[in-house]
Amino acid sequence: MLGAIGLYNWTRSLPVQYDQLYITALGANPLELGSLNSIAGAVNSVVSAPMGWLADKYGVKKVIVFGLVLATISSAIYGLAADWWTLIPGIVLTQIGMGLIMPLTDIIFIGTTNPVQRATAIGFARTLWAIPCTFVPLVAAFLVVNFGGINAQGIRPLYFLVLALYLFVLLIVIVMLKPLLANQSNLDNASDKNGNEASSKGFEFIHDIKELFKGEKSLKRWIVLWSIQRFGTSLATPFVPLWLVSQKEADPFILGVMGVVSISMSVLLQIPAGKLADKLGRKKAYLIFHPMVYIGSLLLILAPSGEYLIIVALLGAIGLQTGVVGAGGISGIAHTPFITLFWEMVPADKRGRWHGITGVLGIVSIPATLLGGFLWQQGLMIPVLVIPVLLEGFFVLPLFLSIPETLNQS
Repeated sequence: MLGAIGLYNWTRSLPVQYDQLYITALGANPLELGSLNSIAGAVNSVVSAPMGWLADKYGVKKVIVFGLVLATISSAIYGLAADWWTLIPGIVLTQIGMGLIMPLTDIIFIGTTNPVQRATAIGFARTLWAIPCTFVPLVAAFLVVNFGGINAQGIRPLYFLVLALYLFVLLIVIVMLKPLLANQSNLDNASDKNGNEASSKGFEFIHDIKELFKGEKSLKRWIVLWSIQRFGTSLATPFVPLWLVSQKEADPFILGVMGVVSISMSVLLQIPAGKLADKLGRKKAYLIFHPMVYIGSLLLILAPSGEYLIIVALLGAIGLQTGVVGAGGISGIAHTPFITLFWEMVPADKRGRWHGITGVLGIVSIPATLLGGFLWQQGLMIPVLVIPVLLEGFFVLPLFLSIPETLNQS
């Protein structure tokens, strides 16, 4: 999985800074851009819980393979798209695939490592993946410039390269990844304890989702936290690339340098962040790195010229997709302790369903992206970038502080 998902991440990073620019180059206005992301978020929310349940019941390999198939089809749709509306299925499949591949890979790492080494293991994986990604933004910039610049013609070839590499990753996973033991027996045993009524009446899925919350504390608070954070990120993400190019005059090479700087932070700091999380606790490590995102987000707004955006990439910003994970930069390192805490909140046999339930919360991206598109269309660009920062500071952080530490729990 380290090798296969490393190649997947490299491939996924290739066009990520140009996705929104490509959509607008094909004719979408800001409101339509927000609508596309809303549609994708809605479909992803609908399928998330069933996919998480299937991962618990039948094992993660099958669901990861399914996610890679969707990602491969999506890249073909992007490459062949003639108009922005033909990208709708591609955007939907991209969202679903990303929501399956990376999280389920983390389930493998979390489930096969010692509790006091989990964050370090995840940090090591991120570092290993980030090293080959360091110069991928410059590679993408070089290709875009040589194929015609920041327009549909210049960006389109990236997706055909992505298509070929995704097919190779899919082959690696199918052939080389051994099927892991599924958690079907755990779910079946839970059903037996409560009688066979759920299964016999066809309510096994509903019964297993309800069983997720039994005996689990703080899950409801996490769901509120996750929803608010997802809303803020979805509000800004589709429009940050437009801000960089149209308002800060970033060219392909500035975007490329931003990506290199951002990913370099992952290479340098992921393992130290994991070790801190394993020693001091997941929450303390998160709070050391995450606040940088507020400074980066404000600098993203106030930067007087494109060159200052390199500092933004160094710190990270809400909605800025330049690294192996969202936000990128120093603040993006906080994802390692954050995701470790997330997975440790429930036992191993509930992690697929836990991911599925939180994936349903993607429904909040619908009003967020529509609101972002409307505000952007009205010329209210700065509120689109400021609102996520306010939501983080006044709601997300207080809720996070109320979540119990998981480092020393069995």
